Amino acid sequence: MKPTKLGSSFSFIASALAIDDLARCRGAEVITRDIAIIGGGAAGTYAAINLKDRGKSVVVVERRGSLGGHTSTYHDPTTGTPINYGVQLHHEDSITRDFYARLNVTAGPGSFPEVKTPLYIDFTDGSPILDYSIPQPSEKYFQALHKYPYLENGIELPDPVPEELLLTWPEYMEKFNLTNDAIATYSRPATPGDLTKYLALYVFNYLNTVLLEEQVEGKIIVNANGDLSELYRNALAELGSDVLLNSVVVSGQRGRKPTDGVKLCVTTPKGGKWIIAKQLVFTAPAVLKNLEPFSLDEREVNIISEFEGGFYYTGIVTNFGLPTNYSYTNRGQNTEYHIATVPGVVMFNPTNVEGTYYYWYNSFSDMTREQVETDTRNTIKLLQRTVTGADVSAEPKFPAFKSHTPLHPITSADAIRRGIYREVYSLQGYRNTWYTGSLLVPGSSQLWNNTNQLLPRIIAASEQ
Repeated sequence: MKPTKLGSSFSFIASALAIDDLARCRGAEVITRDIAIIGGGAAGTYAAINLKDRGKSVVVVERRGSLGGHTSTYHDPTTGTPINYGVQLHHEDSITRDFYARLNVTAGPGSFPEVKTPLYIDFTDGSPILDYSIPQPSEKYFQALHKYPYLENGIELPDPVPEELLLTWPEYMEKFNLTNDAIATYSRPATPGDLTKYLALYVFNYLNTVLLEEQVEGKIIVNANGDLSELYRNALAELGSDVLLNSVVVSGQRGRKPTDGVKLCVTTPKGGKWIIAKQLVFTAPAVLKNLEPFSLDEREVNIISEFEGGFYYTGIVTNFGLPTNYSYTNRGQNTEYHIATVPGVVMFNPTNVEGTYYYWYNSFSDMTREQVETDTRNTIKLLQRTVTGADVSAEPKFPAFKSHTPLHPITSADAIRRGIYREVYSLQGYRNTWYTGSLLVPGSSQLWNNTNQLLPRIIAASEQ
C-alpha cells in the first residue's frame, strides 16, 4: 500500500463536489437529533439502541435496505429455513447476552458451522489435497498471543511498536518457531487478500482470545431459531423512522467545538433530508471513499488515507450438483501450506436445507455480483467434473449475494511504525466524530463491547 497525502487539494475537490450535493437538500426536511449514526451494522445498531435507552435521540443512516452489516440471512422459499451466509455466530459474554435479551431474541448454544465431512480440493484444477487436516492453534501460539494484550480488544500499541509485530506472518512464524501453526493460522475465517502478506500484528488481532474461545472452547451463542438477522429486524422495528435505509450522506459539515455539532445532507428514497446533530458516530468501514462526503480536514485525510479494506463476498448457491454429505474447501495443491489461490471461492459449506450451500469468495480487487457468481459457477462446474458422484448436468443458481467490501481496513508496517494507530485513537471526538467500526476489532461481539465502552464519552460530548 502506498498512501497518498491528499491534504488541501483533496479538501478543494471535496468542497466543489459538496456544492453540487447541497442542492439535493435545498428546502429539504430537517431532522434534529442528539446523535447521528452512520452505518447500521453491528456497531451502528448497538449504538442506536443503547443511546436511545440512555435517553438520547438518534438517527441511523444506512446505505443498504436493512440493518445488520455483515450479518446476512437467506430464507429458503420452500421451508422458510433461515440460512446465515455472513456472520455465523456470536461470542458468549454478558454484552452479547444482554443485547439479545434487549431485542427479545432467544439465545441458544451454537457451534462453529457444521461442515460435515470436509473435502480439501484445489479449486483451480479440481485435484484433492490428500492427508490434510486443520489443527487447532498450539499452546505456543497462545503464548505468543498473550505477549501482546493490547491487540486483544483494539490496537493500542506501545511506543515504540515491537518490530516483530511488523514482520509478515511467515517471517514471524520462522523467527519464533511457530511454523507448526501455519495451517491453523492460515485457516482463520473471513480474512481477505493474500494471507502470506499479513503482518503478525493483524494475525494476533484477528485470531485473538475471543475467536479462540469460540473455536476451541465453544463459547458461542446464536439465535435459538437459527436466524441471526432477527436481532437487526427487531432493532429496526423498534427504531422505526429513526433509521433511514437505502440512504447516503452526500455532504457534511462538522464543527470543532461540541456546541458546533454536525450538519449532514442525506439522500433517501423520499428525497433529500438535512440532519442536524450534536455528535456523529461513524460505524461504517473507515476508508477514504466512505468518509469523503464529511468534509475531512488535512489531519483526517492524512490518517484515513493510510487504510484500505479487503475485497470479500458471500452468497447462497442451490442446485449444487455435488454430493451433499461433504463441505468443500479451497486449498492449493502446490502452494506452501496449501494456501488457496486468490481470487477465488474460499469454501462451500452445507446448510440445514439439503442441497443448499453458502459460499465465501476472496479477491484482490473489487468485483461485481455477476463477476463473482460467474467465477463461482465455473468453480462448481469444475468440481462437478472431478468429484465422484457429482451431477454434471446440474446448473447452479444463486438466489442471494452480499459484498462485504471493504472488509477489515489495514495499513502498512511503515505507517504503524510512525504511530498511525495513536493518531486513529486521537481522532475519537475530534470534530464531534467518533469511530466504532472494524478498524480496531474484527467481530460483532467485540464491536458491541468496544462501542459500549465508548458510549459514555459520546453522551458526555453531546451534553456540552
